[in-house]
Amino acid sequence: MPEDFHAPIASDRPALLLSGELDPVTPPRYGEQVLRGLPNGRHLVARGQGHNVMVAGCMPRLMAEFIESADARALDASCLERLIETPPFSGAYGWEP
Repeated sequence: MPEDFHAPIASDRPALLLSGELDPVTPPRYGEQVLRGLPNGRHLVARGQGHNVMVAGCMPRLMAEFIESADARALDASCLERLIETPPFSGAYGWEP
């Protein structure tokens, strides 16, 4: 294993970090730790969401805007405030009654 394997990531490249507020696998505090080494980064936390937030609400649009502009700080992420909490368990065809 390389000596710097556990060293924090550090880069001045644009970065967009995504977390779900209720993610038990990679909770938002992990994103905040990574963000410390990314001066041109931004961490978006999807309220009431679990692990996969790439498809939640307006997140696909925000990701597309970031890819287009490479400016995470300029994103208007206020749309994430309108997300409703996703139930924690689902079946093969969506949320169970």
